[in-house]
Amino acid sequence: MHIVAAPDLQPQRDTVVVLTRENDLTADMVVEELHSRSVPVFRFDTRDFPLSLTLNAQFADGWRGTLDSPSGSVKLESIRSIYFRRPTGFSFPDAMTDAERRFAGSEARRGIGGLLISLPCLWLNHPARVANAEYKPYQLAAAARYGLDVPATMLTNDPTAEGEARELLGSLLVYKPLASASVVDGDRLSMVYATEVSPDFIADGRIALTVHQFQERLPKARDVRATVVGEHVYAANLYSDSPKGQLDWRADYSSIRYERTQLPAEVERRLLALTRCLELRFCAADFVVTPDGRYYFVDLNPNGEWGWIEQETGLPIAAAVAELLAEGQE
Repeated sequence: MHIVAAPDLQPQRDTVVVLTRENDLTADMVVEELHSRSVPVFRFDTRDFPLSLTLNAQFADGWRGTLDSPSGSVKLESIRSIYFRRPTGFSFPDAMTDAERRFAGSEARRGIGGLLISLPCLWLNHPARVANAEYKPYQLAAAARYGLDVPATMLTNDPTAEGEARELLGSLLVYKPLASASVVDGDRLSMVYATEVSPDFIADGRIALTVHQFQERLPKARDVRATVVGEHVYAANLYSDSPKGQLDWRADYSSIRYERTQLPAEVERRLLALTRCLELRFCAADFVVTPDGRYYFVDLNPNGEWGWIEQETGLPIAAAVAELLAEGQE
């Protein structure tokens, strides 16, 4: 009698991993959409490791194993896609020394991170792509390469560059931070928004202490936030009637009036080309629209917030994100 061995059945890759902190209302919206589609979801934060998250993985013609937490577990070979949102740092026992924590954190980052990026699944967005795309000078150069209008921009730490700034940018400049607008000082959180300055500001000796970004002060009819999900763009006009909000809408949310819109076809085409170049499946891009209807690309956030835009406009962003994750096509 000929005996046929039972096939080594592989679990179906059907689970979406949501990697984010505990209180993330934007991620909650996506999880709800995934549940409505009966898509299995495993949510965790890197902060859970190692106190409440356990990893057990083996390599034999590919990685297999499990991630286990008090709320559930996931087989590595069942992961279809990973929604990389806003995870926090690993959390180790208080009894460990600083040196032990640094070593354990490095091992955890390379172990768990290396394992996850090795899986044949879709990332939204891949952490390496996020890291690259967060560099604003890189964004501007890439945007211009794909035909988007960008503001004249200057990076400097030279207090003697006032004349060059005046010649390039004009008599009114906008200072904008290159990284996060939030600055943490102990328990105090401060925000650094776009600020209007004159070229004389550059002569301040403190300019020499780090790189500063200055741009021309564009005449503005409105701002546009364009949220890209895969090959779809969901755009909203943002109007502000306050001086702070007109310069930087983030400085005065209460003054903003929202309106659904569509980008001009050519601007949308160029924006999608830019996101493909940056290898992003999601981003939140900001434009300034001048009174003559010209769209200037300001910057993009590869991991930007969008939940409040959906709440204000009804744009179906959560559904689009959930659909992309559920499809899981690399």
